[in-house]
Amino acid sequence: MSIKLVVGLGNPGEKYKSTRHNIGRDLVESLRGDPPPLPTPVEWFVTQKRYMNETGIEVAEVARYKRIRSDEILVIMDEFQIPFGQIKILKNGSDGGHNGLHSVLDSLGSQDVPRIRVGVKADEMSSYKDPADFVLARFSKAETRQLELRRPKLETAIFMAINQGLDSAMNKFNGVWLDAA
Repeated sequence: MSIKLVVGLGNPGEKYKSTRHNIGRDLVESLRGDPPPLPTPVEWFVTQKRYMNETGIEVAEVARYKRIRSDEILVIMDEFQIPFGQIKILKNGSDGGHNGLHSVLDSLGSQDVPRIRVGVKADEMSSYKDPADFVLARFSKAETRQLELRRPKLETAIFMAINQGLDSAMNKFNGVWLDAA
């Protein structure tokens, strides 16, 4: 199995750019603009018309058109249950309560969709009554700076999953802090 499609979950439009919920979309948008050479061609995809909760519709359309299996798709997404500065790479599983991932899994009819869950949990989360309000908020200035410093490690994790396989990326990055470069 090799990754053929990398999907960044998030909402379209300037209103949502640089929010915690759009971290996957923002990463993929920047990587698809100038990706490094890869041993196999990879499509970089973000939804153009649909919001997070309907992301799967467009993902499934692209997968069917390009004849890409669910286990050849890598989803990049936010995760408010993982601390900011950590990621978790999984080969498959449930949506874990993430509505965007739920839409993808439901539309593809499979839980065998690899994903990189990017931690966005922060101390200030406790001041929000609804987790949705927290993830739809923008990163603080300090978090934005830390995110930029950690971005090379995030990109390395994504490229390792694509080039060397999910097991290699999981062994290197799951459960460790992404130290600033």
